[in-house]
Amino acid sequence: MGDPGSLQNLNDIVAPAPVAWWPPAPGWYALAGILLLALFWLGFRRLRSWQQNRYRREALRALAQIAASGPVAAAALPDLLKRVALSAWPRDRIAGLVGSDWHRFLDTAAGTERFRGEAGSRLEQAAYTPAGLAEESFRALCADVDWWIRHHAPPER
Repeated sequence: MGDPGSLQNLNDIVAPAPVAWWPPAPGWYALAGILLLALFWLGFRRLRSWQQNRYRREALRALAQIAASGPVAAAALPDLLKRVALSAWPRDRIAGLVGSDWHRFLDTAAGTERFRGEAGSRLEQAAYTPAGLAEESFRALCADVDWWIRHHAPPER
């Protein structure tokens, strides 16, 4: 028993206690704070985007009412497009645009060539034909106006 190297003097290996999950290390608090800030930032941006696109939702509702009225309401489509543009761009840039300048603006704002072609001529016809458009032309123009309302890119505010 006096021999320190004797196997009789050995004890069993004692495993340490498992590491506790709570309280977390300070890094987890920092990560949670960063994630919380990111969620607030994303929520704020989403809310601001939703508020800034209110005019689009209202314009699409008005377009649905015009489309439900039929071709006799075609004269309201150019007015609707102008009101939507005036909601997104400064008045001095939009109010004076007519004819090919207006069509060029519509195409540029949405990154398309629609209004320099058939859609532009249908838009002119809708504005100046009191009897309205033919059913097929009216539906096509409604589709073009819907597309423009959804896809135009207003200037940064």
